[in-house]
Amino acid sequence: MTEDLVYHSMELVAECPGDISATIYEKYFARCPESEALMSHLDDLTRGRMMEEVYRLFMIDNYVQEEAYLNWEVKNHQVAYSVKPHMYANLFDAIVETIREALGEHWNTDFERAWQKRTNALLVEIHQRFAEHH
Repeated sequence: MTEDLVYHSMELVAECPGDISATIYEKYFARCPESEALMSHLDDLTRGRMMEEVYRLFMIDNYVQEEAYLNWEVKNHQVAYSVKPHMYANLFDAIVETIREALGEHWNTDFERAWQKRTNALLVEIHQRFAEHH
């Protein structure tokens, strides 16, 4: 069994002092101000729960068992909150950038490739669901 490099990089970040969520949101909102406006009513606890769910999805390398959850979640985001597909990409980019910075010299091209593959796979899943709801 090969090592899941996304999972491993997240383990390494978890060993670092502090919580990276605030940095992720800062980078995300800088990339996507409209997301900041949509999320302005959310408290830190709700934002934390959201980030935990995103982390959970990144630790999965096959989304077949997540189909019902992703169908519901994407539709809910789209209908209830007016979330747009590019908002996910901006969030994922902010997460990868923050993890890359947190790991510093421990970050390598293998991590970069693994994260690129995983974020692309999750974005494909999300974009398929947006297409289904239009």
